[in-house]
Amino acid sequence: MITQYMSRYMNNMRRIFLVMISFGLTMGLVFPVIVDPFVTWNPGMKVFFRIACLGAGFAVGAFCYYLVKVTLFHSNMLLEKRKSELERAKDRFGALASAAIADRDWDVSFHDAHIPTCWQVKDCDKEDCPCHGKESMRCWLVTGTYCGGEIQGRFAQKVDRCSQCEVYQQAVKCDPINEIGENFNSLMWVVRERENELSEARAILQEQYTELEGLHKIAKEAAVTDMLTGLKNHGHFQGRLEEEVERAERYSRPLALVMIDLDFFKSINDKFGHQKGDAVLAGLGGFLRRELRTVDYAARYGGEEFVIIMPETDGPGARRVAERLRENIKCIGDEAGLSQAYVAASFGVADFPACAADASSLIAAADSALLFSKSKGRNRVSYFRDLSETELKEGDIESLNSRLEHASLKTICSLAEAVDVRDQYNGDDSRDLARVAAAMAERLEMGERQADALALATVLHDIGKIGVPDAILNKRDKLNSEEIDMIRQHPEIGRRIMQEAEQIQDLVAAILYHHERWDGQGYPEQLKGEKIPLMARIVGIFDAYRAMSSNRPYRKAMDNAQIVDELRRGAGTQFDPVLVELFIDIIQEDERKQLSQTG
Repeated sequence: MITQYMSRYMNNMRRIFLVMISFGLTMGLVFPVIVDPFVTWNPGMKVFFRIACLGAGFAVGAFCYYLVKVTLFHSNMLLEKRKSELERAKDRFGALASAAIADRDWDVSFHDAHIPTCWQVKDCDKEDCPCHGKESMRCWLVTGTYCGGEIQGRFAQKVDRCSQCEVYQQAVKCDPINEIGENFNSLMWVVRERENELSEARAILQEQYTELEGLHKIAKEAAVTDMLTGLKNHGHFQGRLEEEVERAERYSRPLALVMIDLDFFKSINDKFGHQKGDAVLAGLGGFLRRELRTVDYAARYGGEEFVIIMPETDGPGARRVAERLRENIKCIGDEAGLSQAYVAASFGVADFPACAADASSLIAAADSALLFSKSKGRNRVSYFRDLSETELKEGDIESLNSRLEHASLKTICSLAEAVDVRDQYNGDDSRDLARVAAAMAERLEMGERQADALALATVLHDIGKIGVPDAILNKRDKLNSEEIDMIRQHPEIGRRIMQEAEQIQDLVAAILYHHERWDGQGYPEQLKGEKIPLMARIVGIFDAYRAMSSNRPYRKAMDNAQIVDELRRGAGTQFDPVLVELFIDIIQEDERKQLSQTG
């Protein structure tokens, strides 16, 4: 420390000495030379004058040095002060910025001694103003101040007006640093107000979004719910059934569909009014929710029709559930204030994969089964594959036709198999005939589509027997002429049932004409020879083979030798002779193969 002080002192003395020598030599040497031509000197005075000039030069040099040093020292002091103030301002604004932006903990004091009191400056007597009676307050940051005859809002709304106010001007103009601080406060206050506004707006939007989300859920649920019954509606049912069929197919599990139709529901509306009818519908919705399993799904299909999807349930199982529902459904009458006699329902049952291959066909099968229940007298349960006691009348045939319009081949074949089961005199040889049909198609060089159609024809050709009463189909005595006429209607009935089925248009002719004869004595149109469609001629032979190989009321089943003899006797009269020989050749070859395998 002493060394630094001595070094600084010696440097100062060296500067003083140099300045004194410079001024002394300049004045002692130069000034006498300048003056000498204008003055007459005594011999001793000239020397004295030179010495005096040197002394004066030394004195002026020392004075000038100290004058400059004092001036510079004062300037340095001011600069140091400003520098210190700027450092403090930097630290202050840095801390403010960090608190406002980084730490989110910035705040402004509303009171500061250097701020003038607004209500005194403006001579305001509005006691309702938040700033009235309060000293040295930043009134421009206060919301709801009463200034200039009106109530002011937030700072962001009144910043232009307040920045021109004399109170604000006096507060910020007293010191540049203070002005910067106030402007910074004002800027950050605007930011905070905007942030608060955004937060408030976000909270409002969040509240509205929550409300809208709730309303959306309600609307979405209402869109798929039948408001009267509380069950899902038709649209939701269609999507759910697609999902359930896909799941059942993926995991190879059974799935049942039950269709319900309230019997004579219109009479309830007509006799007791629609309010009673609505009460019955609402009661049925509650009844199904109570009676079904959690995994089951019930929906209102439309009008007085309802549907039930039953996962992991086959046809017989669903039929048992439907019977229980049918027996207990009368309780809805009590709930609706009606006699139990007024409430009854018909049920149609179908299952996947036994009755259908897809969702649309499953609906067609269950709807067809419901038609069977109605044809039996209503208040019954019918399974699609059980046609016992089913007798379709004229209008029922057209209804069945429309139901099967878009049904899959699986559904149509299932119905045909049910028809065969109903005819107790038909033999159980469908698989054997299908094999013979494939062999005939190969021998006749049919295309793949025709071969498939022929195989289906062996199953579907008698589907029209669904319109023939059981009593006639299974009659043990000889049929009378009227009954024979009814039997002969089954090809036409089959055609009417199948004519709208998109997948089997190639089979309609085979179904209609398979009872035509080669000699033109058949029915329904007495076609002759090759005018009979090829498919119908083949199916006619198959149909005769099945009839002869089955027990009949008037005779026992024939063996293969007898059947071959009978077919050959009919060749050229009842049957196409070429096709008969081809058929006989195939069945005899098939018989030889079976004998060789058993031998």
